[in-house]
Amino acid sequence: MARPLPLLAGRYRIGSRLGGGAVGEVYEAVDLRTGASVAVKRIPLGADIPSAERAEWLARLHREADISRRLEHPDILAVHEAGLTAHEAWLAMERVHGNDLSRYTQPSRLLPETLVLRIGARVGAALAHAHARGIVHRDLKPANVVVDLGTGVLKLIDFGVARVDDAAQTRTGMTLGTPAYMAPEQLAGAPASAATDTYALGVMLFELLAGRRPHQADTLGELLRSTHREAPARLAVLRRDLPATVVASVESLLAREPEQRPTDLADWAANLAALAAVMARVLAPDVAFRL
Repeated sequence: MARPLPLLAGRYRIGSRLGGGAVGEVYEAVDLRTGASVAVKRIPLGADIPSAERAEWLARLHREADISRRLEHPDILAVHEAGLTAHEAWLAMERVHGNDLSRYTQPSRLLPETLVLRIGARVGAALAHAHARGIVHRDLKPANVVVDLGTGVLKLIDFGVARVDDAAQTRTGMTLGTPAYMAPEQLAGAPASAATDTYALGVMLFELLAGRRPHQADTLGELLRSTHREAPARLAVLRRDLPATVVASVESLLAREPEQRPTDLADWAANLAALAAVMARVLAPDVAFRL
């Protein structure tokens, strides 16, 4: 007789493993209350973990679920519930199919430029939605954007390190996010802001178009020196085939000074989407992709 599948929180019937990373693993599950297919992220916690650290994990997961409820946007992953057991922290979320964008940052796997622009426009619009509600993502990078090129689904994920403007959530001196995508002022210790999300979006689009980031470094120290002392690589040189309007749109996000970056990402995203539509009509349309 087959053993029953494990049940989490009396609600989620856990199925097969979908994937995992350095922090935890993701499993498919069925929400017994709704019958919907969901994904559950499970983060193992050793029995010897101090109670303060366990409380911090639970607070972070509840914060992500709370932020998700404030962000009702089709391109932002919905998080349903968070919890803590004796052995793990967990997060139940919307189930999505596809791959994160990190696989498309390799020079041999770059996506068509019109598709990259559509992706950028949708991520920009999703960030604008969050910023309008006082929420900064703080860890935008290719690994935190999932796309299904066949169905046109795009999801901005992992608001676990997000900051709500009316409630600072990090201890003094704690740096959250991924340094390679951080704005110069963020690397220097300034607090994250909508402008630092904007810069991270610029780094991501640069990488998706050029197969490398504007500042390349092997260590954090080298990255700090490069960001503050050296000019970034030029997209116009790396991709001479790109229209000047595309280069200018991406590079505007990468301005060194925060106030020089676009302040209205919704407007910037609309303009980029319009540019992508024009390019699709003028160039060979990439009809195989629905984004």
